[in-house]
Amino acid sequence: MSRTSKSAKSGAAAAGSRAYHHGDLKQALLKTSVKIIEKEGVAGLTLQKAARQQGVSAAAVYRHYGSKEDLLAAIATEGFRLLRDGVQAVIADRPRDTRAFFRRSMEKYIDLAISKPKHYELMFGGTIPDRSPYAELEAVGQEAFDGLIETVRICQNEGLFKKRKPVLMAFHVWSLMHGFVMLHIAGHTPFPTDQPEQLRRLTGLLNQFLRRGLDRS
Repeated sequence: MSRTSKSAKSGAAAAGSRAYHHGDLKQALLKTSVKIIEKEGVAGLTLQKAARQQGVSAAAVYRHYGSKEDLLAAIATEGFRLLRDGVQAVIADRPRDTRAFFRRSMEKYIDLAISKPKHYELMFGGTIPDRSPYAELEAVGQEAFDGLIETVRICQNEGLFKKRKPVLMAFHVWSLMHGFVMLHIAGHTPFPTDQPEQLRRLTGLLNQFLRRGLDRS
């Protein structure tokens, strides 16, 4: 074997070694895949494309994600984690005005969803028909909903909301916010929302309508 061939083989082996020992390849692939989805949709994402953008081999990707569905489940999990953490941040630093607290919680949810529309659609769409193999996805999704239940309980304890089952009221809130977000993403809202202040006003109106069925008075 020539010295050139040996050098080439050695270089390839070194590159493969670097690919397999990427600092945090799993997380890097996740971030890259989110960007691909936001730009091209779920159909535009492949393990090969994610690998190529990270400069690693496809084999390196399969060490972390056995299939495209595994990667999509991880992306959905990350989305629910963002929702959960966003709501919990509002709870941890809630204003004394309970009405302002509830509105801020709504705004946090809506802002996160609208800022990552394709990511959000993946989380709630039917792309992953059976979520039972993905325990973390189911757990984090439940934690995000639990945060909304906690928000409702706080509003009840502060005398803002009626004393009804928090889970039912939280589901009511989530359903309305989800419907609004999906209509907005699809471009079916009958009001202008091109500017941040326009979206903020519409969110405030939505907050008023929603609370009519929840307020104690």
